[in-house]
Amino acid sequence: MHQVTLPTMSAVGCVSRHNISDAAGRKIVAKGRVLTAADVAQIVALGIETITVVRLADDDIDEHAAAALVAQQCAGQHTRARAPHHGRADIESTIDGVLIVALDGLSQWHRIDGVTIATRRTYGVVRPRQRIATIKVIPFAIPAAQLAVSIAPILTVAPFVRTRVGVVIIGAPATHERLIRTHLAALQVRLTSVQAHVVAVQRVVAHHEAVCSAFDVLRAAVDMIVTIGETSIMDRDDVMPQALVAAGGHITCYGAPVEPGNLLLLGVLDSMPVMGAPGCIRGAATNVVDLLLPRLVAGLDVHAADVYALAHGGLLEEES
Repeated sequence: MHQVTLPTMSAVGCVSRHNISDAAGRKIVAKGRVLTAADVAQIVALGIETITVVRLADDDIDEHAAAALVAQQCAGQHTRARAPHHGRADIESTIDGVLIVALDGLSQWHRIDGVTIATRRTYGVVRPRQRIATIKVIPFAIPAAQLAVSIAPILTVAPFVRTRVGVVIIGAPATHERLIRTHLAALQVRLTSVQAHVVAVQRVVAHHEAVCSAFDVLRAAVDMIVTIGETSIMDRDDVMPQALVAAGGHITCYGAPVEPGNLLLLGVLDSMPVMGAPGCIRGAATNVVDLLLPRLVAGLDVHAADVYALAHGGLLEEES
């Protein structure tokens, strides 16, 4: 690809480098347009005798085809590339689910001069036909050799699969109805947004044997367990984590670098996630449960390192 200044009549088939307007300021040719004989006739009629254009080399891929090529390579499972326009190609989700962006692959693409890819944040909830990424090719063309790369798809959407949720309400019997009205109701709203629902509820007193029994009742009937307490979990020796270990599970992580939501506990029982929800679950404001619940419902493993990675940006409170 190289820039040349030609007699206007010789510019057919070249790419217009700039917008061209008539005497009234109306655009008649847009930059990036491959000039036709009709375009050239209009330009000549304006009295423009020479024009600066771009002439593509034989091995160049024009911006629209290049954007489409990159989009096709970036689109993974449950995503789809849209038709290119103005050197841009968008990628959309085809299902409800959680977006996963391969950040290393995203960085690899940006080593190619002229290719830019902007995506939604990884692990965000996405919907069918929602744009999840846009590819913009900056120059009018890119040499084919630069795009001859082997990069695995960087965008996939994980469907919601853990849709049956069991809830254990922990506290004095007199508090159970209140916890159902506040904490459980707020959880159900969050679950609806990720196509999950509560299928069973156990109400127990704050004793590890009672909580362990509740886990035993639920474990065969649900895909995930959430515990809601009259008091948030205070440490690894508290009632809920003791019961989880006694039931044969293990603690993945206690404590999250997220505000609201520091007193979160995550664990695993029979290969399914168990979340000890902090008290902030009762509110509508975004908290740690909103950051992690979609991933868990989508069947993604969440490790302690994933929770600690939430520290950057983990202060969710709005500034007053």
